[in-house]
Amino acid sequence: MRHPRLALAAAVVVIAAVLAAGYLTAGTTGLVDAAAVAALGVLLVARGTLRGEKPRPVRPKRSWPDLRRRPAVRAADFPAYRRIFSDLEWAQMSRRHYEHALRPMLARLAATLDHGRPVPAELTRPPSPDADGPGVDPATLERIVAILENRSR
Repeated sequence: MRHPRLALAAAVVVIAAVLAAGYLTAGTTGLVDAAAVAALGVLLVARGTLRGEKPRPVRPKRSWPDLRRRPAVRAADFPAYRRIFSDLEWAQMSRRHYEHALRPMLARLAATLDHGRPVPAELTRPPSPDADGPGVDPATLERIVAILENRSR
């Protein structure tokens, strides 16, 4: 823009004319309407003078780490959980793993949560002689876990 002062003076004159015309046609209500139209015009002109510059979004400064880059909880943070999860999976495939890894752990947990209640029969019976047989079925594991969960309440 070559003459910014001239443009500003012209804008002031146009806005004054719009306000006066609004007041003369509808009184105070017309003045308010004309002021709203004039404000909208000023905003449109101001936006047009940015010449293609896009406003940058304002991002608040964060003092905590960005959660999208790194998971809040990783499996490596809980090695005992990972071991128990692995034992549960292997126990479904291998009777030996169930008899020698998972069942003793579940029996210790049941004894800890005893509170005078009987231990589930699946955990007190002697080990199966067929150590090479199939693992324990998921329904049995779910029943044992449900019994242990009820004990902990």
